[in-house]
Amino acid sequence: MRKNKQSIRSLTAFIVTWAFIVLMVTGLVLYIVPHGRIAYWTHWSLWGLEKDRWAWIHMTFGGVFIVAAFLHLYFNWKPFKQYIADRIQGHLAFKREILIATLATLVLVVLSALDLPPASWIIQLNSDIKNAWVTEPALEPPFGHAEEASLAALARRMDFELEPALSTLHDRGIAVENGRETLEQIARRNGMTPMAVYALIPRPQPAPVSTEAKMTPEEIEARFAGTGLGRKRLSEVCEMVGLDVRTGQERLASAGIEAGPEDGIRDLADANGKRPIDLLVIILNGENQ
Repeated sequence: MRKNKQSIRSLTAFIVTWAFIVLMVTGLVLYIVPHGRIAYWTHWSLWGLEKDRWAWIHMTFGGVFIVAAFLHLYFNWKPFKQYIADRIQGHLAFKREILIATLATLVLVVLSALDLPPASWIIQLNSDIKNAWVTEPALEPPFGHAEEASLAALARRMDFELEPALSTLHDRGIAVENGRETLEQIARRNGMTPMAVYALIPRPQPAPVSTEAKMTPEEIEARFAGTGLGRKRLSEVCEMVGLDVRTGQERLASAGIEAGPEDGIRDLADANGKRPIDLLVIILNGENQ
């Protein structure tokens, strides 16, 4: 009986160890993985596993680690309790160690929740690594989870004709049944990414906006929402609306936003607590509109 119990103790100890190692690896992968909108749009993968698979493994072994840790503590409760009692009675320093460790943990929790240094440095590094995956505008989807939209819904939102889009995909040898299929379904069937499928669809560019008559923020949002504004550079946005890039920079500067021609609109918006469409309103109408 004692031998069996000792065997179970060893088994749980090894399970805890291996679960911790798996959690460490998957945690590091999930720390550097691109943002979901990029990962799903490009079918990002590492060692043959896409983001969802890494998350599933992480969650599974998180549960395994918790259960195994409780079992390990259960089977070793007596020696653990005796060890703690001996340490507390014999060493005052141990009490200080517990206090310091507890306070340090609480401080880190508060700093993380409030996004304050040094916890904010880890959070910022995570954001920088994720953003670094976006090396070109095409890697950004036109809107969040665009891969889950049906071709028909995508046509309505992105203002292109469905039938010509289906015809173009058929001409390119893409197997697609009808407009009810999502980009993800089409991509999986054809061994492609949603980004690659979307790139084949002919889409009209918005007509240049008159810079003389100002549009209301609501009109601007209605016209340009879902046009991939966030994945464009400032120079591309100014060209799209028929505005000199220097004028766009000056209008942003008047609103306290310093921007270069090659700066990404989404990056500028994130850095200034705004949406990409908010920057377009400033570019078109000026600071006070």
